[in-house]
Amino acid sequence: MLARVSLMLIVTAGLCAGAFTLGGKATAVQDDAGGIPPEHPVALALRFRQELGLSPDQVAKLDELRVALAKEFGPYRAQAEAIMHRTQEMQQSGKQDENAAKALQRENDDLAAKMQPVFERYGQSVAQLLTPEQKEKLGQLAHQPQGPEFVMMFVMQARERLGITPQQFTKLQYLQADFIKAFAPLREQMELLQMEVQEKFGKAGKEPSADYRDKFGGIQKQVMELQAKFSERTIKDVLQPNQRAMLEELMRGQHRPSPNGG
Repeated sequence: MLARVSLMLIVTAGLCAGAFTLGGKATAVQDDAGGIPPEHPVALALRFRQELGLSPDQVAKLDELRVALAKEFGPYRAQAEAIMHRTQEMQQSGKQDENAAKALQRENDDLAAKMQPVFERYGQSVAQLLTPEQKEKLGQLAHQPQGPEFVMMFVMQARERLGITPQQFTKLQYLQADFIKAFAPLREQMELLQMEVQEKFGKAGKEPSADYRDKFGGIQKQVMELQAKFSERTIKDVLQPNQRAMLEELMRGQHRPSPNGG
């Protein structure tokens, strides 16, 4: 399980990943620094260090992996941001260019394919650091629902199974660009707050105060409301009735426990 990292195949997911973990434990504030996907085993292991019973040596080695991964992931993130900006420019131009939209998606998919081996390599390194019991426990924790599903993102990932047409796909890309634009101010607030918390609490190894946890909670609430808004638009404005029914079934299946508990 640890080597099979779930890659988000749309740019939004990679750039906004930090937003979806702010409602979790306070220790996640510094654990997710560097912009690596929060579902990666490095980030997960650090986030659940107490539940896993990690030793100080394990935590130190995992933190070294996190820093190294963030550094290696940096150029890929820069490429993703470039794709995002071009998507925004296309959306702002008002031109319905399906060929250009498909080209951007192919570029994004190619980028995801390049990132996969990097994420798998670091996932294997995490596996080598943990005991069999810790790996099993991490697998269970990783499959726990981490909050409401972002339907727009899920639809993009499951577009082939849902039978999304080229016209629908173009609409999804424009919705994605609108979401990125709307999310930008919240992302800036989060990054500034994370830096402040790291300076005041992280360096000293302390938990953020209740005041800062409330601030994070407030931003998280706004993110969830924004997700809900765009998820509703996706279902209402893009999907056909049969696709909506299939979407419900796919999402139920994703959260259904597997027979082996993995």
